[in-house]
Amino acid sequence: SQQLKAAANTTEEILNKHAPKDFCDPISFELMADPVFTADGNTYERSTIEAWFRTGNTTSPLTGVELESTSLIPNVLMRKVILSWRENEGAAVVEAAKGSNTTNASSNES
Repeated sequence: SQQLKAAANTTEEILNKHAPKDFCDPISFELMADPVFTADGNTYERSTIEAWFRTGNTTSPLTGVELESTSLIPNVLMRKVILSWRENEGAAVVEAAKGSNTTNASSNES
């Protein structure tokens, strides 16, 4: 169970490091899983923008401009594009990174 968690954390770290900037939340800088639009049209990870609002903020984290509303709208297209990237390019990046780590680990054992 610990090994599975470590592998999952490593995979997420690799994906976060190599993800296109537009796929990452502008607050946490992590790859978005549940992207949402705010009233000004910017996209954030749901959990980070909700945390921003919970602390009493009613402005855009990116522009500082007061938002007309704190309503969030799912960014379905962005979610689909990110999932596609994760399954294709992202998976290849993870495999390559893990392959090089295995090579490094086995060469260190020699």
